[in-house]
Amino acid sequence: MKSIAIIFLALIYLTSCKDSKSSDTNTTVKPNAHVKTEKAINSNNNNKTQDIENKRDSKIKKTQEDWYWKNTIMSKNNSFDNWQEGAVDLVMLFKVKGNDMHPKTIKVGTINASGEVNINLPSELKTEQKLDDLGNLVFFDITDISSFNYENGATGYFSNTSFQVLKNGNAIGNLTIGNSVRTTYNLTNQSNLKQGDEGYLVYLVYVDEKAAMKGNETTTVKARRDGTNTIDAETTVIYNLSFKPGWNYVKTEVIGRYNLEHERGLDVSWFKKHEHITIPKKPSEAEYFFRKYSY
Repeated sequence: MKSIAIIFLALIYLTSCKDSKSSDTNTTVKPNAHVKTEKAINSNNNNKTQDIENKRDSKIKKTQEDWYWKNTIMSKNNSFDNWQEGAVDLVMLFKVKGNDMHPKTIKVGTINASGEVNINLPSELKTEQKLDDLGNLVFFDITDISSFNYENGATGYFSNTSFQVLKNGNAIGNLTIGNSVRTTYNLTNQSNLKQGDEGYLVYLVYVDEKAAMKGNETTTVKARRDGTNTIDAETTVIYNLSFKPGWNYVKTEVIGRYNLEHERGLDVSWFKKHEHITIPKKPSEAEYFFRKYSY
């Protein structure tokens, strides 16, 4: 009987030891399980936060793109679909001595009631400004204007970077030529001139005689816009304009960009290179952008 009791007590002892080891093992595993769970939760939270930020940035950028397209339409193959303005005239503003406040208009084309754009340039103009008059500069993207070199800089010169659109004699908007809604806006508005949205603008220049305007500058600038930090940006500006007598097409292209990180996620940039060249005609892929005045 005593031996049976001893065996029974031994079994109890062994069972107790096994449970203890099992308990110890379970106790060791649980902390690792908690760590893995916390990491998974943190990862999910981080992913959700990133998704929210991405959606916010995407919405902001879409809003910006919508802003560029506000009251703006683009032609296709030199014609506007669903043109709503009827027949209109395209003019360039011609400032001569004594009429700076009320410049003359020179008719250079039309848009018919179907939306077809037709450019018809006058064969001759009476110019009163000189090519080397720095007041003619449109872009002011070269910091050292003494770097310009002219050939026959005294010849007569006339240019606009956009056409004004007249309906029944009243200005209803403007027309630009290029391949980007952003670039054609930025390059015709001084406050946006340094933006890095890539693309080009095409515009017309008239000169009385054969002439040229050349300039080349590479410099490092402190680049920033409202809401961004300042960066050191190396920019290059090239003017390689060789004019024949009469009308000439000029192409100004933005090549390369620096992305500026904005505190509210806006798509903000700075240009790397501006290249100004004369071209024989309007590029086949270039389109017209009509921007209707909001007033």
